Amino acid sequence: MKRDMRRAALGVALTAALGLGGAPAWAGEDGPQEHPIVKNYPGAETDSFDMKDFDSITLVDGTKPKGGARTAAIEGRVTRIHAYHPGGESALQVIRNYGAALEQAGFVKITAGAGLKLPDVEIAANGGQFAAYRLDRPGQGSVIVNIETDDVTADVESFVAIAEPKAMEQVYAVDAGKLYAALGADGHVAIYGINFDTGRAEVRPDSDAALEQVVKLMREHAQLKLRVEGHTDAVGAPEANRTLSQARADAVVRWLTAHGVEPGRLQAAGMGQTKPLASNDTEDGRARNRRVELVQIR
Repeated sequence: MKRDMRRAALGVALTAALGLGGAPAWAGEDGPQEHPIVKNYPGAETDSFDMKDFDSITLVDGTKPKGGARTAAIEGRVTRIHAYHPGGESALQVIRNYGAALEQAGFVKITAGAGLKLPDVEIAANGGQFAAYRLDRPGQGSVIVNIETDDVTADVESFVAIAEPKAMEQVYAVDAGKLYAALGADGHVAIYGINFDTGRAEVRPDSDAALEQVVKLMREHAQLKLRVEGHTDAVGAPEANRTLSQARADAVVRWLTAHGVEPGRLQAAGMGQTKPLASNDTEDGRARNRRVELVQIR
């Protein structure tokens, strides 16, 4: 009974601090019981595992210039894991082992320490431990991991929250007439209905509707020539982003020519992160910057 009460209190504290919503956020659901990147702690007993393909969570994702943890609301795939560690380890030992495994997997430590040393994160205030880690992936969003461990109960408890930023699928109605009007007015137009998996250059099948409108545009305006530009956000190395954007532009041109557009009317260019439409400091801004543009060749 005492353990159950302590467990509930810990869950409420972490929920309030990390913006996890109400208690049901930790309820177990059918599905995978191990995260594909952040592996389960050896010997731990998983009490609940909750993964949502798209959700919002507030986590520590950096530090402030004058000290203290910086938090941010992150949208994307969110995973929450609660586990017990019955092996006699301390909260410090468990969190250090978590950290060593994450660093071996390529993560970098953002901040770590006892709860009282992290005044902006009101968890682990009873002497437990907190740590935050980040994994940067070229051409993709950074994975953020926050961990709390506490050994007030007989067995150490751990709460792990994992965020993999991504935008909701942006599906805008693409119309050949509107594309032509935008090209006439501005000389270029961004299309957000051409989709790729993260870090990949293969055009996804759900892009067909938008691309068919581009084919229609080219058929209705036989003199029109276009440069297909690929654009990325600023996550990752600039050269890797340029290479990815070029590969995506090439893939779009291949799709269009395979569906009847003359190759001589199309060019492909990878712009990488050099022409952002919005700030790369927010996920919404990064989502706007990840795009395909059509530019009229005069």
